[in-house]
Amino acid sequence: MKSDFLDRSNRLFASLAGWSFDHRWWVLLLAGLFLIGSVQIASKAAFDNSFESHFNVADPSYEEYLDYRSAYGSDEIAYIVYSAPNSEHGPWNIEVMRQIVQLTETFEDEVPFIYEVQSLANAELMVGRDGSIDILELQDDFPESQESLLELREIYLKKPSMLDTFTNQEASHGALVIRMDRTSTDPIADLRLDPDAGDKLENLYPQATYLKIKEILDRSEYSNLDFRLTGDVPLNSLMNIVNNEESAKLGAITAMVVALFLLIFFRSIVGVIAPTLVVQLGVTTVVAFIVLMRWKLDLVFASVPTLMTAIGVAHSVHILSEFRSFFSELGDRRQALVSTLGLVGTPALLSTLTTAIGFGSMSFGPIKSVAHMGAYSAVGILAIFLLSLTLLMALLSFGPRAPRREQTQEEMKRSKGGRIMISFLTTTYQLVVRRRISIILFSGLIVAVAVGGISILKVDSNWLDDFSDSVPVKIDTLYADKHMGGATSLVFNFSTETPGGIKNPKALAEMSRVEKWAMKQPNLGKATSIGGVVKDLNQTFNEDNPDFYRIPDSRELIAQYLLLYETAGGTDANRLVNSDYSAGQLEFRTPLLPTSKIVEVITDLKAEHEARPLQVTSMKVTGINSLWLKLLEYIVVTQVRGFLIAFLAIGCLLCIVFRSISVGAISMVPNVLPSLLILGVMGWLDIPLDYSKIIIAAVAMGIAVDDTVHFLTRFRHEFRIRGRYEEALQAAMLDVGRAITITSITLVCGFLVLLLSSMASVSNQGILLAGTIAAALIADFLLMPALILTLKPFGKERAAQTQP
Repeated sequence: MKSDFLDRSNRLFASLAGWSFDHRWWVLLLAGLFLIGSVQIASKAAFDNSFESHFNVADPSYEEYLDYRSAYGSDEIAYIVYSAPNSEHGPWNIEVMRQIVQLTETFEDEVPFIYEVQSLANAELMVGRDGSIDILELQDDFPESQESLLELREIYLKKPSMLDTFTNQEASHGALVIRMDRTSTDPIADLRLDPDAGDKLENLYPQATYLKIKEILDRSEYSNLDFRLTGDVPLNSLMNIVNNEESAKLGAITAMVVALFLLIFFRSIVGVIAPTLVVQLGVTTVVAFIVLMRWKLDLVFASVPTLMTAIGVAHSVHILSEFRSFFSELGDRRQALVSTLGLVGTPALLSTLTTAIGFGSMSFGPIKSVAHMGAYSAVGILAIFLLSLTLLMALLSFGPRAPRREQTQEEMKRSKGGRIMISFLTTTYQLVVRRRISIILFSGLIVAVAVGGISILKVDSNWLDDFSDSVPVKIDTLYADKHMGGATSLVFNFSTETPGGIKNPKALAEMSRVEKWAMKQPNLGKATSIGGVVKDLNQTFNEDNPDFYRIPDSRELIAQYLLLYETAGGTDANRLVNSDYSAGQLEFRTPLLPTSKIVEVITDLKAEHEARPLQVTSMKVTGINSLWLKLLEYIVVTQVRGFLIAFLAIGCLLCIVFRSISVGAISMVPNVLPSLLILGVMGWLDIPLDYSKIIIAAVAMGIAVDDTVHFLTRFRHEFRIRGRYEEALQAAMLDVGRAITITSITLVCGFLVLLLSSMASVSNQGILLAGTIAAALIADFLLMPALILTLKPFGKERAAQTQP
């Protein structure tokens, strides 16, 4: 039969194995130098889980957010809810209040990167006095007795600006708001606490801020208070810290799990050490590549070391499995390596390309962190492949040139996987031969059920759900949501495009109208705006009569109020308007909600807006939630685009390599099925598709196709020798089937290591990928052989050949 690409490729890989054997010391020297260089570069890696890691700088939504930042400052906060369970009157106990005054000052003096600290100690209390106002702060005129403080409490509880910000309606809890003068999107030079201390997490905002706040709250003088710390700063910090710790820890545990399985299956120290070195060098290469590209490690990277370890070992398993068998049969180490790579080199190349395509397809999505992950993961897969062909070959070259004695029949069986493995593969072969039509029909039923699940799959994100339920910051955030109405915000910007225009009563009335509508929505809490400040001023100037908590009709009166407010030293209103008073923001406190709930609010608001259009202002969603909304849109684009690119690219590659559309099509069926199955299960179990899961379908296809390529090329190889489909299936199943089984078991267990993560998003990713690999193994062993036996894509059966 005429030589084709696969034959020529096999001969090339066989030559490479011989070269690696003959020049093993040079290979080891080059690998050592490569490792040293990679480690030095990788040591400079830094973490970034800010929104900048998800958005390109030129993204219009991100540019709008930066404009908002420029006008209103940082919207990142630390929010500390506290109670005094053992004190009468709780946070309004006079000794507790003294502690809060002290704590507020301590935060102001010691915590880096803050703009201001607000609490009951220094919250602005407006008091009318003889046609003017005074801005009072409790810390400046501290009550002399408990009774005086309780009288003051009643005044505070009547002020809407105080409720659900600094105290709740029941007066059982208080809160401190620490506003930042930095955001995680600022240049790295602006985020360093000590300019000369480098870019370690503890020297960078927000970690430096969070760690100092935590240290202060843990001091013994505040042990009588129950603090709950939440907000952007602790959430961002802990995500960075956890990712930094877990990416290394989970990668190490995965390596140990993989090493254990290698030891169990191959019973060889070299068979454990060599693949582990190859994979870990590949992971180091990935980090070095990230640094060279001037990217940063982010949340998406957290599972990459585990992915690389689990996937990378697949090449080693196929090589070790075949080498063990050939060494036993041929009795010569060099020839065994040459024969091994001559047989598995081409399938390894194809599986590497298909896996790289699966990851690389993510590079075409609009989410920057996912696009980066697709690129550097593809580079890592290619690096591990090259190391498997060179470094692994060189390491396997060490040892006796020939077996010390002739192999017994039992040892020969063990080299083929042992009795249990042979029995499992034989049973699988017999099942396919006897039940192939049933297997195809049942698979079709599974596809139908999966498609039904996909049709109800939700696209949603909730940042809080990234953390497992046992993580303290999640517990604290839910506590703050329950008692203080939420620790995050939804912001609407109202623009008049005219300097001073926001002082127009009609503009403030439109803000007030939207506020009244929004307050009827179930997921929105306390509203804060320049309109609220004006209403408070109007009430204050009218003997604190609640009936005057409204917008005055006169623009001149509003301007006079604001001037008197500023003259009295009021500053809270400054962050609610831009510098020329042409725009103002309406901010709603909210719990950390699923993004779909925010979409519902905005959709309903747009309908309200269309029914009653704004006349003097224009309104749009801004702040950090606007980016979450855009991210939700990008998730759908990335998932669909990535899956289609991976499907088309992998399918075309296999059609070209096998020079057959039918073979390429058959090879894709068992790889699409696991992806559809996982997405379907997510739909039926109401598991939302969020930014941490968008890589699942495309990447799972790229991983699953590895075993398909190995099985299909071996099936074709055996058919060319034997000429009979059933005989070829049996030979392929008993030979490459053992490596596929070992690889799949190792991958499943490797991905399940992610269950140890304290990040629920990472754990869920591990479960889904493990399920995909298990489903892919079943499809490769049952569905694909059933399709081949039924459709006969390699041509008609014929007499066996003596040469392949």
